[in-house]
Amino acid sequence: MTVPASRDASQTPSTLRHVMALLRVTAACGARGAGIDDYLDATELSRPTIYRLLKGLREEGFLRPSPLRHRYLLGYELLVLGAEAGNGAQLRDLARPRLLALAQRLGGSFYLFAHDGLHAVCLEIQNGAYPVGGFVASIGGRVPLGVGQASIALLASLEARERAWILETNRECLSRDYAIGVDAVRREIDYCHAHGHARGVEGSSLPEFTGLAMPLLGPGERCLGAFSCSLLKSRLSEAHRATLITAMASEVAGLKADLHGLLQPES
Repeated sequence: MTVPASRDASQTPSTLRHVMALLRVTAACGARGAGIDDYLDATELSRPTIYRLLKGLREEGFLRPSPLRHRYLLGYELLVLGAEAGNGAQLRDLARPRLLALAQRLGGSFYLFAHDGLHAVCLEIQNGAYPVGGFVASIGGRVPLGVGQASIALLASLEARERAWILETNRECLSRDYAIGVDAVRREIDYCHAHGHARGVEGSSLPEFTGLAMPLLGPGERCLGAFSCSLLKSRLSEAHRATLITAMASEVAGLKADLHGLLQPES
């Protein structure tokens, strides 16, 4: 992984970009933590600049020492900030019991996704009696918009111009990494507009799984996220599909009502 950065870290916003590069390198190194050679190899920063930035990140709680000497892990302050970032307008707190109710009643795995630039990011996961894998393995996981049923629901809720730009930007990644064509994504977006729920586009990944997703619209019909479920194809009979659609629509409507009360402007 290469994270371009200039050697002059004395000026913002360059310093901010350098800090973000160091955090991303640390995350990419996983449980072993990142050492000075990892930072030198992945950036164009000088050794003194890296040490200076690492010291500041440790003091602010964004990095912490790894059990391995002279290596760093992401700090717990990022966990605190991340929890707040994923709970805007209490969306995650309000969605969690509704996703849990769906998982307990219907089995499978249920998710809350949100739009994040060119990606869909997972804010919450609840597993039922028959949990299955998905394109993301944990909260905070991201997939390019166009991958999975949740991203179709999110794309369907965007204005046509923004949607077209995202699909064109993601075109190469979708084809190369997932064997998904943009035309197939557009057809599924049309299906979502017509039926009120989204299906995924089959590609090279997870061929044994399927699912459904529904956009979550807040005040002014602004898309706040999407409810999504993932289950084995063998379990998605027509009767189970109808039950899923009805149950998910009920929980989405309930969450929308909850959010509407919270987000009303004060008089």
